[in-house]
Amino acid sequence: MDLDAVDVPPAFPGGMDALKNFLERNLKNPYDLENGETINVRIRFVVGYNGKLQSFTTVFDGGEIYNKEVIRVLKKMPDWQPGKARGENVSVYYTIPVKFVMSD
Repeated sequence: MDLDAVDVPPAFPGGMDALKNFLERNLKNPYDLENGETINVRIRFVVGYNGKLQSFTTVFDGGEIYNKEVIRVLKKMPDWQPGKARGENVSVYYTIPVKFVMSD
C-alpha cells in the first residue's frame, strides 16, 4: 500500500491548533538563540494504522540537538487518529515542520 495515498489524512487529537499547543508546551529550546535567529527542523514519520507514531526521519536538518528535541516530543504525543483509505485504517507518512525562535 502506498503510504501517501489516503482518503482521510491522519490527525492529531483536537486538530492543528491542539497540535501547535502541544508542541509549544513541550518543546524546549536547547540553546539561547540570537535575536532574530531561527532553527528549522522537519521530521517525517509514520502514523500507524493504530494511530501510534513510528519511524522518525529527519528531512530538514536543524542540527542534531534540535532534531533530537523534536523527535523526543513527537514520541511523547498521544496516539493520532489514523489515516483512512477505502474506509480502512492505514499507515501514512506525515511530515511536521518545527521552527525554534528566540523566546523572551
